[in-house]
Amino acid sequence: MQKKIDDVVLVLAFGTIIFLGLTSFIVSFIFLFQKRQAKHRQEKQALKIAYEQEILKSQLEIQNQTLQDIAQELHDNIGQLLSVARINLNVMEEEGDDKDGYIKQTNEIINQSINDLRALTKSFDGDFVQQFGLEESLSHEITRIRKTKRFATEINIVGEKYSLGYEREIVLFRVAQEILNNALKHSKAKNLTVLLSYTPETFELIIKDDGKGFDIEMIQQNEMNQSGAGLRNIQRRVKLIGGTCQISSEIGKETKITITLNH
Repeated sequence: MQKKIDDVVLVLAFGTIIFLGLTSFIVSFIFLFQKRQAKHRQEKQALKIAYEQEILKSQLEIQNQTLQDIAQELHDNIGQLLSVARINLNVMEEEGDDKDGYIKQTNEIINQSINDLRALTKSFDGDFVQQFGLEESLSHEITRIRKTKRFATEINIVGEKYSLGYEREIVLFRVAQEILNNALKHSKAKNLTVLLSYTPETFELIIKDDGKGFDIEMIQQNEMNQSGAGLRNIQRRVKLIGGTCQISSEIGKETKITITLNH
């Protein structure tokens, strides 16, 4: 009798050991499987991000090269022609033509055109951002817009500035240009304000206009809407450099776009 009891206990103990071992194996297998799945998802996401960043880098290189070529053409050809025209007008002015007033006024217009052309070519050139940084590049852009006399413009700097790195700064500059150009074309605003805020933890770029505003949800839901595609493109580019883009606007109210990056 005692032997049977001992045999039963032994079987139960052995069965318990097998059950625990099997359970442990299954749990370990599930844990390793989930860990490998998580690692695979992380690697897939990392590859996707790296691919998107590589695409963005290639786009920026092509865009910068194209804009630099355009800037060079503008400077070499149109700039040269305007310079020759100004020299001719100077000669006529010195000879005391009866239309001195008109010639003088035309000369001033050409001179302003040359200055505006130089300002425009600088905004095309990505090397300008690399050489002078985001703050000065945006200041230059705001000054160019102010000279059109269509808007009152203002740029403010808060905190002690630091470099965000050329790749992030050129993306931010191109995004800011797109936002400002959209405001110029569509906002019917009177005032444009740009704020660069530096803290040890984060950097913020805020662009505001006091124009007619727009319905964000309606624009973003319309896949065929060019403005909606433009907003999504801005948000996508900001995301690719590790930032967030918040767009605030209502019909009849100001539009405010806030871009935030970790330092």
